[in-house]
Amino acid sequence: MTTTPPDWARRTAANIGRHAAMALVRTAAACMAAWSLYVVARHYGVPPWLAVVAGLVFDGIAYLCLRSASDAIRAGRSAAPSILATATMASVSVYLNLVHADIADGGRPAEVLYASPAVGLLVVSALAWNADRAAARAARGEDAFRLPSFGFWGWALAHEEATTAVRERAVAHVTSGASPAHQPAAAIPARTAEDVIAAEFAAIGPAAAIQRVAAANPGASDTEVAEILATYQVTVTPGQVALLLERAAVPTVTLDRVAPQPREGDTPALTPAGAMREDAPQVDGLKKSDAVMAISSWLGPDAKAHTIAHHLALQGVATDTAYIRTALSRAARRAEQQRAEYERRHGNGGYA
Repeated sequence: MTTTPPDWARRTAANIGRHAAMALVRTAAACMAAWSLYVVARHYGVPPWLAVVAGLVFDGIAYLCLRSASDAIRAGRSAAPSILATATMASVSVYLNLVHADIADGGRPAEVLYASPAVGLLVVSALAWNADRAAARAARGEDAFRLPSFGFWGWALAHEEATTAVRERAVAHVTSGASPAHQPAAAIPARTAEDVIAAEFAAIGPAAAIQRVAAANPGASDTEVAEILATYQVTVTPGQVALLLERAAVPTVTLDRVAPQPREGDTPALTPAGAMREDAPQVDGLKKSDAVMAISSWLGPDAKAHTIAHHLALQGVATDTAYIRTALSRAARRAEQQRAEYERRHGNGGYA
């Protein structure tokens, strides 16, 4: 029977393997870079016992400067001097590796071979300390600006809009004041989840914040969405929420009419169908849009939407003026398209 190791054991084994691989790569790169500097030092007459430590003078100092940059960030100080010193020492080391290639008369391949270990050692060390620097910034409440992910086609097809959006987010990030710079970690209170969400909502704007809250709370009313946003320092009204979510409905009024009691001598009341002229088209059984067009054609081009709605109601078809205007507008567009197609085909003197 096979027993699956617990999660902590797998994580421990993975960490050991990762650190062992990192140590092996660093050792190999450091040894090769040190050998290259040893050859250059011996070429210029440095004693053998002193040339052995030539690698520590350049690559070692660059590594310590990189470590100093990380310490400066943890302490809330500027890391620019340490980073500049790291780049300077690394550049000197690479230059001496190129000198080694010239001494060996190996050409461009030798330059790449001798210079790559020093560059690789610096890159691996920088990546290893990057997580520590990010954790130190997060502990002080500093959020590094990150480019939004628009994808290749987003940048290719809408590069101006994408550039504008990135610029606006960068300005909001810099001017928001959410990341005080160069302060000790103990002096900055830890931010709550509400603070983080409020900063995100401030960066994306009220419209996008309403969409996010509504998507996360599908059953919430407009008032409840506005109350949730208020907890994250986004002030909107329920009406604004309904407008942005396209949930503002056209108000309808229902009138309950009481039919008057007939008196002796009065003529019988007309039924809804009998209240129309005899030549009125019968729309019973038609689609609502077809019924609208039939009544509109019967009343003429000057008929108002409320008049059409009245005649439809007499035949038991309930609708509102907004729907009637939409149906008439769609019919007019279709007629215009048909006319334009006809002219395109028969416009040149009747020849297609």
